Amino acid sequence: MRPLLSLSLCLLTINLLAAGKELEGERAAATSVCPTPEEARAKMSVPEGYEVRCFAHEPMVQNPVAMTWDHRGRLWIVEAYEYPEGTPLPEDQRPFGGEAKDDKYHTMPKLGDKIPRDRVIILEDTNNDGEADKRTVFVEGLNLASAIICGDGGIYVGQQPHLLHFRDDDGDDKPDAWRVILTGFGREDTHELVNSFTWGPDGWLYMTHGVFTNSKVRRPGQPEKEGFKFDAGIGRARPTSREKEGAWEFEVFADGTSNPWGCDYDAAGNFFVSACVIDHFFHMAPGGIYTRQGGAPENPYAYELLPSIVKHKHFRAAYAGIQIYQGGRYPADTHGHAFIGNIHDNAIHEEVLTPVGATFKCEPRRDFLRANNGWFRPVSTQTGPDGFLWIMDWCDKYPCYQNAKANPEGVDRERGRIWRVVLQDDKSKTTRDHTDLNLMKLPTDDLVDTLEHSNSWMRRMARRALVEKSDQEDAVAPIATLANSAANNASSRL
Repeated sequence: MRPLLSLSLCLLTINLLAAGKELEGERAAATSVCPTPEEARAKMSVPEGYEVRCFAHEPMVQNPVAMTWDHRGRLWIVEAYEYPEGTPLPEDQRPFGGEAKDDKYHTMPKLGDKIPRDRVIILEDTNNDGEADKRTVFVEGLNLASAIICGDGGIYVGQQPHLLHFRDDDGDDKPDAWRVILTGFGREDTHELVNSFTWGPDGWLYMTHGVFTNSKVRRPGQPEKEGFKFDAGIGRARPTSREKEGAWEFEVFADGTSNPWGCDYDAAGNFFVSACVIDHFFHMAPGGIYTRQGGAPENPYAYELLPSIVKHKHFRAAYAGIQIYQGGRYPADTHGHAFIGNIHDNAIHEEVLTPVGATFKCEPRRDFLRANNGWFRPVSTQTGPDGFLWIMDWCDKYPCYQNAKANPEGVDRERGRIWRVVLQDDKSKTTRDHTDLNLMKLPTDDLVDTLEHSNSWMRRMARRALVEKSDQEDAVAPIATLANSAANNASSRL
C-alpha cells in the first residue's frame, strides 16, 4: 500500500500547490525511444557562453544513482540495478546485508554466481580528452545501494540497512576488507533511502533521508530501541576516535522536509537541501525542526515548525541533487547560487540565495539547463575537479517507480549518462585540475595552501586529506596562520 499512498500524496500535494506561483517550462514528454547521447546533447539548451559535454554514457555507466570523486579526481558511481524492489535472493546470498553483529573489519566474502546486482564502479579519463575511457568495478553484490563517498582508504556506501566501509589497503582498486559502521537504515520507500553523503566542514559525514522510510540508526550490536529515529532531514556521523576500528556516533542534525535528495553547504557552512512534493528548497540549521510532508518530529515540544525558504514552484514534485556553486570557473554572477535538478521537469534550475536575518530567501533566476528530452533524470549535480558542474543522469522514461509499474518493461536497466556543463571558450578537455592529480601525495604545506584554491572541490578534498593524514600535528601551525590572516575569506577559513 505504501507506493499507492505515496503516489496519492504526491498527486494531492501537486493539486494543492497549483494555486501558488508556479514556473512551468516547455516540457518534453518521454518518447518510447530514448535519444542517443549525441541526440540528447543536441537537444539541450543552456545559457549563452556555456555548452554541455558528455563524460560517460551507456554501456560505460548504467543506472547511476550516486557519485563522488577520489583524491585523484576519478569518478566513483553507484549503479543501482536492484531499484526499486531490492533483490529477491535469500539472506545467505546477500553478502553485505543481514544483521550486523559487530563493527569490525572482515575479509571480503567469496561471491557466488547469484548475488545482488548493485555495484560501485570507477570511471577515469586516462588520455585527457574529456571522456571516460576506463571502467573498473570496485565492489559488487550490493542491494539497494544509494549513497557513496570516498574516505579513510576506501569508500563509504549507504546500502540498507547499513552504512558500510570498504577498505582498499594496497591501492589496486579492489576492496580488501569491509565493515558495518552503522545499521538500522530502513527501506519502506525506496525513493527515500539514505542518500547524498557529504563531508561537512566539521569533519562529520552528512546524509539525507526521506519521510516515509523509518530508520533507527545505531551501532552494530545495539538494541533497536537505542537507535536514533531518522525519517526526514539531515543526519550526520563521525568516528569517536582515530582507531581504524573505532566506534562511530550518529545524530540528527536537522529534522523535517519530505524526501530530501541532495545536500550541500555554502562558503560560510550553511546547509541546504532539496526536497520533493512540498516546497523544494530548505536552509537547515543545526537542531532545527522543519515542516514535513508527513509524520511528526521526534521532539514533541516543537510547536511551530520552521518553513522552507521559497515562495515559488517549478513543475511538479521531484527534485534531486543540489549544489551551491563555488567552483571558480563560471562567471561571478553564478557564485553562491543553488543549482537543483528537477526530475519531472527534465531541467537544472538556478536559484539565487539572499541572506535574510538568520536565514535566507531563495528566488528563481533561470533554467540553467533544459534537456528538452523526457528521458533526462538529473539525480545529482556536483562541482567537479575541473570547477564545472557535473550532472548524473539516471536516464529513464519514467520519473518514479510508481509510473514504471504501469509498463511491463518497468524501470530501464541499460542507460545512464554523466554530463559536464563547461564554458564554450574552455579549450582544455581535461576533467581534472592537474592531469597527475593526487592530493593524498601532497606535502602538508601544499595541502594547506590548497585550502585557498578557487575551486571548492579542491578546497574540500584538501581538507579531507588533512583530516586523514597521520602527521596532523605538522598542519597545526600553517592552518593557524591561514585562519588568522585577515586577507583570507570565509571559504578559506572554513
